[in-house]
Amino acid sequence: MPFTLGQTIRERFAGTGPNPSTYDVHGVVTRVYADDHLLALAIQDFLRPFRCMPQAKTDIEFYLLTKESAGPDASDYFKSGEVLYDWQVLRYSRDGQLRYQEAPGAGSIVADLDAGLAVAFVESGMAARAWSVAHLVFFPIWAQLLKTRGIFPVHAAGLERNGKGILFPGKSGCGKSTLSLHLLRHGYMLLGDDTVFVRGDGRGAEMLFFPEEVDVCPETIDLYSPLALARNMAEDRWQPKARVNLNDLRSSAVIENCHTDVLVFPVIAADGQTRYERVGQTEALAELILYAFLFMDPETSKENFALLAGLVRSARCYRLYMGLDGSELAAAVDKIVAAA
Repeated sequence: MPFTLGQTIRERFAGTGPNPSTYDVHGVVTRVYADDHLLALAIQDFLRPFRCMPQAKTDIEFYLLTKESAGPDASDYFKSGEVLYDWQVLRYSRDGQLRYQEAPGAGSIVADLDAGLAVAFVESGMAARAWSVAHLVFFPIWAQLLKTRGIFPVHAAGLERNGKGILFPGKSGCGKSTLSLHLLRHGYMLLGDDTVFVRGDGRGAEMLFFPEEVDVCPETIDLYSPLALARNMAEDRWQPKARVNLNDLRSSAVIENCHTDVLVFPVIAADGQTRYERVGQTEALAELILYAFLFMDPETSKENFALLAGLVRSARCYRLYMGLDGSELAAAVDKIVAAA
């Protein structure tokens, strides 16, 4: 990381006595510094289950700085580079070991993957938008830092039943959260409803929990009376869904880790009837790649691909067409798990 960036960090925090928060995420320790109380609270809420003692040896350091109108931002330390990913709300580039992320209207970040250091310059007015600070500013670069340390995110729900782990990869809106809620009501345990981390375990892949609050749309809330009190944490143009704490659904609903025994691709059934079918390994791998953030950074693509290929080889793969009856859904998943 350029010396001037480190110097900027020291100058910004000189005399302020920042109170960092430390998180042990499945053996990878992240320390987060923030110069704004609301920024700190956003990450504390996001990573609350992973809080650990502050003296833990740090693998990743992440600074959240409020962007000043005439002050520096990430572009001052990253002048040019190769664009790796360009989406409407996120642009991601590299120059050697440096990475640059820009989320228009939210903030910009420069990071050194090898050093495990990232510095975000957050736009004024964003601090109160906890969801956007955590998911749009913090998570994408932080996930890349975790990938260099052997932990890989998958856009998926992860559940466990009778010691067997089931991974449900899928894009937003495919029904992962609704399916997760149905299965929770039928005795399943949850590792995450939208993002699950995976790492190699010698015989495929181990799922690692990331228990965010469940994000649910109004249609899902209508399915369950306990969700009637679901509330939005804050008005946020990037996150229109309501958020429900798992403890409001069922106590002790979350487990920490589980081997991945079954891979299930959920699809909303056009005819409303629940059914499932086996999927071949080649087809399963080609689809799983779409949900594994594999394309964002070539530095970790080879290791990431090998992990996904091992997961597909070791797990039984299915496609689940989800109908309208929650009991039928749970019964279908029970049969899939029993066959694993």
